[in-house]
Amino acid sequence: MRTVHKFSFLVPLLTFITLFYGCGGGGVVTVAFKEHELINSSEATQTKGDVTITLNPLKPSSMYDEPALFSFSQDKIAGNYSGFEISSYYPKDYQNNNWCYTFGLTGDVLVAYKVKIKNATTHILRMKDARIYLMVEGQDPIPAFNILGNTTLVQKTVGKEQILLPKSFVELDQSFVSWLTSEEENYERNRSKGILSVAYPIGIGSQVIAQNIRAYKFLTDVSREILPNTTFEGILLFPIRSSTLIDAKIMFYDITTKTDNAGNPVEKVSFEYPIKFVDQQMWFENEKERRWKVGVPTK
Repeated sequence: MRTVHKFSFLVPLLTFITLFYGCGGGGVVTVAFKEHELINSSEATQTKGDVTITLNPLKPSSMYDEPALFSFSQDKIAGNYSGFEISSYYPKDYQNNNWCYTFGLTGDVLVAYKVKIKNATTHILRMKDARIYLMVEGQDPIPAFNILGNTTLVQKTVGKEQILLPKSFVELDQSFVSWLTSEEENYERNRSKGILSVAYPIGIGSQVIAQNIRAYKFLTDVSREILPNTTFEGILLFPIRSSTLIDAKIMFYDITTKTDNAGNPVEKVSFEYPIKFVDQQMWFENEKERRWKVGVPTK
């Protein structure tokens, strides 16, 4: 039996597996979605002057290559989430780890890249002086998220209940945590609900981030500085869904490669990374590894 769904690693696909098939079940769940990649992977690393930038996509098909971002332990999750709620959407794999792709929900993934910048110059690279955009034909330049947000859980009154939600969402700030929690709330409000359906644990994404907070460093944080002869590694995340795009490019403008004796920029360069959006299909292997696999099952 094969059930085809649009992409969502967070929705009742796993509930469906857990409730009806169990650990040894014979059901197969597949998902179809669109994800992004560099048009020319050989140009992932570019050097101009004494600055080197490397981009690699963060996408569902390579989620298991990034445990520092997407792996978590449900036993360490704060808040009022039950273990059953969490494991219904994010079941433990064969190594007893839970996995949550935090850059996508309900059919779409955001444009997200792991970025590494090596500053071999003699001056400080200040990200507030640079301009980094996703360029899409016919649209204004799209800036990346520059605020991760506050994952601390605080009480909020919803109807007659007091529930715990991340502070950034309660305060409706412009952070990624607020955006993600809003997506979770919209999903729970609009999803189909049956007799055996399990409530989605709104705010769980923020707690996965909290558990892995050291890995969630945004390059475009306005306070970000890269000292001479050091390397920064972090995330470049754009608030646009891959399903809405055909092609685009990531542009780094005004990267200072030389300064005068007074520290004033005398040379600035740009970096260009064309990207494409491709159809992807994955399926959940529920018997041995209990993980998502790329492609379609052979049986």
